Amino acid sequence: MCVPRSKCYSRAALLLLMLVYSNLVLAQSTEITGTVISGEDQQPIPGATVLLKGSGTGTVTDLDGKFSINVAAPSEAVLSISFVGYITQEIAVSNQTVIDVELEPDVAQLDEVVVVGYGETKRKDLTGSVVSMDSKNIQEANKVNAFQALQGQVAGVNIQAADNKPGGGFNVRIRGSNTINANETVEQGGFNPGQNPLFVVDGIFVNDISFLNPADIERMDVLKDASATAIYGSRGSNGVVIIETKKGSKGKVSVQYDNYIGVKEAYNLPDMLQGEEFVQYFRDAVVGNFYSSGDFGVSAGDVDLADYMRPNELENIANGDYVNWIDLIQHNGMQQNHTLSLNGGNDKTVYGIGVAYTQDEGTFEGEDYERYTIRGNLSSKLSELFSISFNNYASFALRNEGSREGLRSAYRLRPTGTPFDENGDPQFFPLQGETFITNPLFEPDNITRETRTLNYLSNLSLAFTPVENLKISSNFSPNIEFSRYGEYRGRFAKSTSGQQGNTRAEVNNSNRISYTWDNIVNYNLEFGSDHRLNTTFVYSLFMDRYENYLMQRRNYSTDEFLFYNIDAGSDLRTAQGGFSKQTLESYTARVNYAFKDKYLLTLTGRYDGSSILSEQNKWAFFPSAAFAWRIIDEGFMKDQNFIADLKLRLSYGETGNNGAGGGLAPLGSLSLIGNNFTNIGDQITQTAYVTNLANQDLTWEKTKEFNFGLDFGFFNNRLYGSLDIYHRKNTGIIFFRPISTVSGFSGVFENVGEAENKGVELGLNSVNIHTSDFKWTTSLNFAKNNNKITKLYGDLDKILFGVQAGSYVHKVGEPVGSIYSYVFDGIWQMDELDEAQGYGQQPGQVKVRDLNDDGAIDADDRTVIGSNMPKWTGGIANTFNYKNWDFTFFVRTNQGAVSASYFHISHSGGFDGTPARFNSLQTNYWTPDNPSNEWYQPSNNGPFAEPLTYHDVSFVKVGYITLGYNFKQDVLDALKIQSMRLYFTAQNPFTFTNYEGWDPENAARNSWGSAYMSRIFMGGINVKF
Repeated sequence: MCVPRSKCYSRAALLLLMLVYSNLVLAQSTEITGTVISGEDQQPIPGATVLLKGSGTGTVTDLDGKFSINVAAPSEAVLSISFVGYITQEIAVSNQTVIDVELEPDVAQLDEVVVVGYGETKRKDLTGSVVSMDSKNIQEANKVNAFQALQGQVAGVNIQAADNKPGGGFNVRIRGSNTINANETVEQGGFNPGQNPLFVVDGIFVNDISFLNPADIERMDVLKDASATAIYGSRGSNGVVIIETKKGSKGKVSVQYDNYIGVKEAYNLPDMLQGEEFVQYFRDAVVGNFYSSGDFGVSAGDVDLADYMRPNELENIANGDYVNWIDLIQHNGMQQNHTLSLNGGNDKTVYGIGVAYTQDEGTFEGEDYERYTIRGNLSSKLSELFSISFNNYASFALRNEGSREGLRSAYRLRPTGTPFDENGDPQFFPLQGETFITNPLFEPDNITRETRTLNYLSNLSLAFTPVENLKISSNFSPNIEFSRYGEYRGRFAKSTSGQQGNTRAEVNNSNRISYTWDNIVNYNLEFGSDHRLNTTFVYSLFMDRYENYLMQRRNYSTDEFLFYNIDAGSDLRTAQGGFSKQTLESYTARVNYAFKDKYLLTLTGRYDGSSILSEQNKWAFFPSAAFAWRIIDEGFMKDQNFIADLKLRLSYGETGNNGAGGGLAPLGSLSLIGNNFTNIGDQITQTAYVTNLANQDLTWEKTKEFNFGLDFGFFNNRLYGSLDIYHRKNTGIIFFRPISTVSGFSGVFENVGEAENKGVELGLNSVNIHTSDFKWTTSLNFAKNNNKITKLYGDLDKILFGVQAGSYVHKVGEPVGSIYSYVFDGIWQMDELDEAQGYGQQPGQVKVRDLNDDGAIDADDRTVIGSNMPKWTGGIANTFNYKNWDFTFFVRTNQGAVSASYFHISHSGGFDGTPARFNSLQTNYWTPDNPSNEWYQPSNNGPFAEPLTYHDVSFVKVGYITLGYNFKQDVLDALKIQSMRLYFTAQNPFTFTNYEGWDPENAARNSWGSAYMSRIFMGGINVKF
């Protein structure tokens, strides 16, 4: 019943209006039906998407491939029909009511062009192990550094930051450590820059890619196995990363602007003791000092703080005034990037121009990085015979590193100190009478560490095509880098301690000029219907010239000049320079043969000559062979629908290393003469001396690698990927072998070692759900590498080295640069007093295992306890698309690595016997009332605390989370632009690890406060006009 009646009339009228409107709409709509089948086998395709273009209306086909959709205006409507693994079709409806569609298989993935060095090939024709990343993947995370874009994205590629501060460098390993170096920098995470892969940017060889703006990169191709890298010979022994920057494209002029801006904050900072926690720790440390000498009669309640603490500390404790030093020096930073590019061209000439500005501000005072880049490229077809291309890239970077001591001092300082004096000004020594630790608030104004770097790359290429299928080209590629590092330590820096005589200025100028001249002949031949041949011949000449000049002076009367007026310092400490030059000449041939497009063969040979090695050993030949079988194209695979792609790959290759990355300088196989100044009588006389011992037998390191690969695809390539298994063996490793000092030399470079890497790599991609409105895709990679040394020189089975003598080892049967120490076995307890003292120790101290059971703890009880290199790595990205929205998150992990934590050495209460001289981490430390087996008694660590500095640094990191929106076409048309996307990204928002220090990826001894982690929250826009 309707009450009141007026409301009944209103509702009835509204219902009638809705019925009339719906009938009008239906009267104007046309039902379109049809069937979608595969053009390959004429079978129906269930789940295909049928979308009315320009609207949100769509449907999917049923199990028989049939669909039905209502179209309001058929004369203007266009249907878009798509399915994973097939080419999308767009069909105008017009006056049709039944539309049957044949979708053709999308071989674009297989026909994708991959850069393989001095040429290109289709992915389906690859015989080596190559992984590609396009610009979308590179820009997804909006990284400042191009290295960061690769982190966790490619199986078998391990990338670690050498320094987490803005502008810091990166070290890269492809398939493990490939050589042994006496100067292996394992204290910095097991990486030596000499083992970085070869980077090729637009055909130009470079040592680093930090100068690149990631938004300028079109694609990266990572060449991993010896067959893929063989064309680069000795230069590709550590793998090759080929980078192509964005180029112009024909068509109307287009302008694109990319921008992001965000806020950065440090996170996962270690938990230090604060307030009353520290006061109790201090009392326990005083007790520990007595226990260390065997006096067990003192308890924490007996400790009178006035006997040990500074007067200002006692006052602060009484008033409850404690300070969190980290909060005083930490602030949020800003990160931003602006990239503007212009492209255009016609059938004969294309061009592209781009400029960019990047800023990355640190989260601690004095840390900042700025980069300006400009690129330009032009390609023109001069005639039917000749074409030319010219690529240029310039980058200027300014890095302010800030203090290396400020953050460390903030963590070391006791929370009982006084940061400010009675006037509110910072006071230099927060603990009255303690001059070892200074106030970190002074560091930003008293420390300047500035690096200015200018990079310029150019590539000029002239190509001649005299006949069809024959191309002759000559490429000249100079690479110029100028760098100036300036440092000034003012009077009130930590390292100068308020003393004018300790003020210090340093300037280091360096420049590197190199060029590569490549002359290439490519010839393609098809004979009959089954044979295809591609040949490449290359003559290459590479020259590298490097100079550097260093000066350091001390004792400055004023801080005003910084390092710009270095002569103002009265105390000259260092004035030196250096020069090196090396050349590499190469002859290369590569033959690719395909029979019926199913059986693929690649043969490569390269003959390299290096100026670094002795005359009789300059030249070496590096061959490789690879075979691939496209099983999917065999007749017996035609009658099945489960497998969409299947290719088997087998390869063997040899590459080399001339030792430059291991410390061998140009002419390093010769004895060289140096000069010195010696006091003879009453006069300083210039003298000469032999700098090194010659070895005319020094020759190339050799790397021999087998690779088995399988490329596969299932369910119409809704699931596809690659599996690689490899075995790499390195022989004749160039090593600086120590010799008796009686000879007058510390050692000699020799070919003495052998090592191997075995591993497996898996890359998977899947389309999990694909409907008319929603799509979910996943990309996953996994890699496991086993590295070990198989031979050292003579009968030697290990070489010890490291910051703490013998804390690292090169040992036969173990990974390169393994950690070598005692095995932690808990903490000595009071009921073990007699046993502890039998080993010369006391309760509360670190207990280690007596591995040889001889009743004594000595060097013979040390063993390998881990390696800096992870046992396995992985990464996974998930992308969800709903209409115009997209959401992506990426997670990566390193598992099984062990690292020496500098943080735990430097910030665990001090090892000098002074009770609680430094603040400490929050640990479950031992006391008589808390018999913990995790951490030693404060100030009573004993002689074997070193094992507690080694930690499992496994982690899981969320690399980025991105939410984006692409504007609809009607909005774009109204704004007269081609495309526009807004997005929000959280970079590195979460890290999951059991490591208690800063960053588990950068936990090494020498981090000195540069290893903290940052996360960034940013918004951005991509607009194309």
